[in-house]
Amino acid sequence: MLDERRRWLPGLTGRAWPLYGAAFATGLSLSTAWSAMPFILVAMGGTKAHVGDAPTVNILAYMAALLVTGSRLGHLDVKRATRTATVAAMLATALMALAVFGATTHSSASQRMWVWMMIAAGGLSGAAMALFWPFLMSWVSGSYEGLGLNRRLGRYNGSWSSGGVVGPLVGAWLVEKGPLWPMVAAVLCFVVSFLLLGLARRDAAQSRKSALVNGTPEVPCDPRVLADFRWLSRIALFCAWATFAIARSQFALLFTSHGYSKSQFGVYLTMVALCNFLALIAGGRWAFWHFRPGLLMGAQGMVLAALLMVIYGKTLDVLYLSAIVLGVAFGFSYSSHLFYGAAASRKRSVRMVIHEIVISLGVTAGSWPSGHLAQSVGPYAPYWYAVILVGLGILGQITIHVISLARARVPGQATPATGVEPVQ
Repeated sequence: MLDERRRWLPGLTGRAWPLYGAAFATGLSLSTAWSAMPFILVAMGGTKAHVGDAPTVNILAYMAALLVTGSRLGHLDVKRATRTATVAAMLATALMALAVFGATTHSSASQRMWVWMMIAAGGLSGAAMALFWPFLMSWVSGSYEGLGLNRRLGRYNGSWSSGGVVGPLVGAWLVEKGPLWPMVAAVLCFVVSFLLLGLARRDAAQSRKSALVNGTPEVPCDPRVLADFRWLSRIALFCAWATFAIARSQFALLFTSHGYSKSQFGVYLTMVALCNFLALIAGGRWAFWHFRPGLLMGAQGMVLAALLMVIYGKTLDVLYLSAIVLGVAFGFSYSSHLFYGAAASRKRSVRMVIHEIVISLGVTAGSWPSGHLAQSVGPYAPYWYAVILVGLGILGQITIHVISLARARVPGQATPATGVEPVQ
C-alpha cells in the first residue's frame, strides 16, 4: 500500500497540482458553457442551424490557431502561453455573456445580430484555447515515458474530464435560471484557472529519471507498430468526437422534444462525462490495453451501438444507457491517442497539436453537417450520418491494420529500435 501511494504522490504533492487544478477549472468552464449553448442560442432567437454553427466556428477557429501554434509558436514558454490563453478565453467568454444579455433585453429585430456576435465570440474563445491545451499537456507530460507517462497523462485526463462531469449539471441548472448565468459561471472558472497557473512551476513535470535510452527516446515497441496504433487511435478519436459533437448540440433539442427536461439532458451529458472520466482514470492507471488493436476497434463498435440506441430508443433508460456506452468508448479513444501520440516523441508540443487537430476535425465533421441535416432533412438525420461516419472509420481501421500486419511479415521491412520492449 505504501509503495502504491508513493507512485501517485509525487505528481500530487509536488508543484504539478496547480496544472491539474487549471485543467479542471478550464474543463468546467467549457463544459458549463457549451452544454448549455443549444438552449442559450434558442433563447436568443437562434435556429437549429445556429446550434450547429456555433461549435463549428469555435472548433474551426481553434484548428486554424493550432496550425499557427504548431508551426510558429512551439518555442513559447509554457507558463506564459497558458496564462495568456486563459486571459484571452476569459475575455471572449465575457463577450459571449454580453451577447446573451443584448439578445434577451433588446428588440427581436436585432436578435440575429446578437446570435452571430455570440458565435463569433465563441470562435475567439476557441482560438485562444490553441495556446492552452497543447502547452498544458506538454507541460504536464514533461520528460516522462512508458508507465510514468501513462500515469501522468491519466491524472491530467482525470482532471479536465472531472470538470466535464460537473459542467453539464451546472450548465443545465443555470440555464433554467436564465441563459446568462452559464456564461457568467464560465468566466469565473477561467479566473480560477489563471490563478492556479500562476502557482505552477515551469519545471513541474520533469521526470527524476532520464527518458532516454542510449541517447534516444525510449520507444515502447517497433516504430512501425507505433505508427499503426497512432493511426488506429486517430480514427477512433475522430469518430468519437464527431459523435459527441452531435450529442452535445443537436441531441439537446431532440432529447427535450421527447418531453424530457433540460436538467435531464444535463444528467445525460453528465453520465457521458462521468463514464469518460472513469475510462480516462482507468486508462492512466493500467497499461494492459497498450498495443491491442481489438480494443480500439471495439471502442468504435460501442460508439455505433450508442448511436443506434439514440435512434431507436425513446425511453429515458435506453437514452441514459447510450450515454454510458458512449462515455466509456469516448474516454478510451482519447486515452489511446494521447498515449500513442506522446510515446517516444521528442517534440511533445507538436504531438499535442496533432492530437487537438484530430479532435477539431471530429467536432467539425459532427457539428456543422448535423445542424444543417437536422434543419433540412429531419431530427434523426444527424445520427444516421454519424452511423455512416463511424462505419467508414471501422473499415478504415481494419484496412490500415491489415496493411500494417502484411508489411510486418516481410523480412527487412522494419528494424526494432534500441530499447524497444516487445509487443505483447
